[in-house]
Amino acid sequence: MDFNLTKEQADIQKAAREFAAGEFDPDRILEWDRNQEFPVSTWKKACELGFQGVHFPETYGGQGLELLDHALIIEAFCRQDSGIGMAMAFSDFGAELVLAHGTEEQKRQILPFLAQGKGWLTLAFLEQGYDLSTFQTIAQKNGSEYRIQGKKSYVTLAGMAQYIVVVCQAEFSDPAGQSVFLLTGDAKGIEQESMGDKLGMRMIPMQSVSFQGVVVTGQLLIGQEGKGSSCLREFLNIARVEAGAAGLGTAQGAFDRALDYAKKREQFGKAIVTFDPIKNKLANMLAQIEMARWIVYRAASNLDPKKPEDRWTLLAKMIASKAALEVANDAIQIHGGYGYMTEGQVEHFYRDARALDLFMESGSIEKSLLGDQIAGRG
Repeated sequence: MDFNLTKEQADIQKAAREFAAGEFDPDRILEWDRNQEFPVSTWKKACELGFQGVHFPETYGGQGLELLDHALIIEAFCRQDSGIGMAMAFSDFGAELVLAHGTEEQKRQILPFLAQGKGWLTLAFLEQGYDLSTFQTIAQKNGSEYRIQGKKSYVTLAGMAQYIVVVCQAEFSDPAGQSVFLLTGDAKGIEQESMGDKLGMRMIPMQSVSFQGVVVTGQLLIGQEGKGSSCLREFLNIARVEAGAAGLGTAQGAFDRALDYAKKREQFGKAIVTFDPIKNKLANMLAQIEMARWIVYRAASNLDPKKPEDRWTLLAKMIASKAALEVANDAIQIHGGYGYMTEGQVEHFYRDARALDLFMESGSIEKSLLGDQIAGRG
């Protein structure tokens, strides 16, 4: 197996790094983070330059690249700044459900809209607790229409998104049957409520979304009625790779700052990078980053030929999120008191890493799912 990036992939990674270095303004980052605002202006520039939706086919406004190329861009953005990088990565959360299972009309309506930076899409699937086998949000069928009733939690960008993909329990002969619908954010019967301030991922506002008898037609179904669980599982594999890439970039960014500080900070007439405790800490940080990198890259590559292995996507999210959290924590320790200051930057890398570890599913849930895979029950 060749672990080296191709020239095209290296060029994509370089272009993303250069864009992030030139456009991610530290002062605006502090402002967006404090106010819990999505970085609209930077996101629009990224869309204009073709960084969003690169893995969409050219027919639908993308560049026809692979998931690994998409992951490299997320990694590069999060390396420069974890807050903006994660906001970019999840600005179209749920788009791959449309790409894989949507009708031709849905694909042509949604995917170019997202890639060109005209608006946002989000996915509403989580409810209280974490049980993806049975949802309390129900789609009741009445002739050719469906009536959606229920509530979803932790919905990213719901207050901004023009489109919401919602996963519901289906009134179906199979008790495990689920259906997926594509709704407009302003559909009658949709109510939103802010979930308040967050520790990390503050540039991605989250809302709870209630569906109060929202009436939709069968034309808004994504995929087949009652087959939504397999669609969601397929999407989550892609989302875990995206989250893994975000964790990898966050870890690398925290490491870069720690190493730079250790080279400049002097004690007893020497740079602290020459002291064994600091060198050992940096060595451990680098080992975690490189392990996460190859697992994320492998998971992304395995999904590209449509031969997904759930265990690799679970490992990608679990290990890269853990690496981000532990490396960012060590980066704060290396910085000392300055590491706790907002202007020092590494503290918000830590906060974003903490939030990423819990995003979609916590590390403990991922371990449980991975255990099921190992035991042959997944």
